[in-house]
Formats: sequence, structure tokens, C-alpha cells
Amino acid sequence: MMAQNDRVVVGIDVAKDKVDACIRSPSQRQTVPSSTEGRRKLIAWFRKKVDKAVMEASGGYERDWAKALREACFEVWIVDPKRVRNFARSAGRLPRTMSSMQR
Repeated sequence: MMAQNDRVVVGIDVAKDKVDACIRSPSQRQTVPSSTEGRRKLIAWFRKKVDKAVMEASGGYERDWAKALREACFEVWIVDPKRVRNFARSAGRLPRTMSSMQR
């Protein structure tokens, strides 16, 4: 699992209609609709596994998700997409979306 100091971090890709969440290893993934019911389902899944959530700023779509996760007592980080791409590039990795990694 993607852990720092024994903390499990989930990456969340927020879009208008759906959200993809991924815990790096053992490659656990969930896709839920971007709705109240989707938030409930994802939070229930996180409760057993996750300490922190990280998501890119995505035109405001991330705000409701960040609020719901914080209200459920998760640490949430919203990161600048440009910095994520630059970091991946500096590490010699091509930036990819989660959907392209599933192929």
C-alpha cells in the first residue's frame, strides 16, 4: 500500500459524473458516481483501509468530495495538477490518468 509513516493514502480522480479511487497496492480500485450515494459508498470503503486522501484540483468538482471526506475525519490534500505532472516528469514517468492505467 502507498504508505508514509504507516499511513495508507488513496489517490482520487474526480470528474463531473464519476470518481475513481485507487490504493496503489494491492491495486484496489473503486469507481462510484459523483453523487451523495457515491460519496457514502466510497467513505465506507475507505474506513477500513485509508488514512489520507489526495486529489487533483479539477475545476471545482473536488470540493464536495473534499468536504465529505473531511467531515468523515479523513485528512484530505488537494494538489495542483501541474505540479503532479511536473513531479512525474522529473521522476522519468509519463503522467497518466487512472483510466489509462487500467487498460
